[in-house]
Amino acid sequence: MNLELIRRVERLEAEAGIQELIARLARAFDDGPSRQALLSVFAKDAVFQIDQYGVLTGAEAIADGVVSNSEAGFRWTLHFLVSPIITLHDDYKSGAVEFMLFEPATAGSGQAYWIGGRYTAEVVYLGEAWRFQQLELSAELISRYDEGWRSKPASLAKA
Repeated sequence: MNLELIRRVERLEAEAGIQELIARLARAFDDGPSRQALLSVFAKDAVFQIDQYGVLTGAEAIADGVVSNSEAGFRWTLHFLVSPIITLHDDYKSGAVEFMLFEPATAGSGQAYWIGGRYTAEVVYLGEAWRFQQLELSAELISRYDEGWRSKPASLAKA
């Protein structure tokens, strides 16, 4: 078989797998959030940088941190993760990805918010599925719905 054709198929499969990973991340955040679903999208030693609000290291800590934040931070979210730009490394088993976030959310206080920003990530294929090795959220907008567009708060406690 043509080696160029094989490489093209491998690239397309990798890109499709990474797009599915992004979709699974959104559902993991929005489904409770789901600890089990979060564990399935992060590598065991992954790092998640949440804008200026903190860093979680390791899949277990990420899952626990996101789930426990649902009462103090945002208890309901609907993540729209769109416009991915995928840059695969030569092995097609790892790469970089950037995608945009638009998210209506409800804080633990009951206040409604619009959230927008950008995720950057390093992803790896671990034999059975793609996982986030590193994920960083840069929030560009965290604004109360009833007050119009505002600058993001200095801390989530003031949300």
